[in-house]
Amino acid sequence: MKVKSKMLTLYLMANGMTGAEFAREIGVGATEVEKMLNGEAVDEPTARKFIYYLGADEAQYFVDWEAIGKINPFAADDDTDDKGGGD
Repeated sequence: MKVKSKMLTLYLMANGMTGAEFAREIGVGATEVEKMLNGEAVDEPTARKFIYYLGADEAQYFVDWEAIGKINPFAADDDTDDKGGGD
């Protein structure tokens, strides 16, 4: 999974967290969060913990669907695209 690094950075800033603090919160190593912040892909266990922590409804906006070549499965249920910066 790849996340929108700018969006994650803004989330961390808004919540007064460092990458290392966020890593501890979601239960992954700091290097995994650094990968996310650098726009790199993370493995499935990290992706699951990220999604579980934020909740799928919120996490969907952080996932860089285009970068991973997938369509957001929640998009059909979401009449607005004001959070995802989609098209």
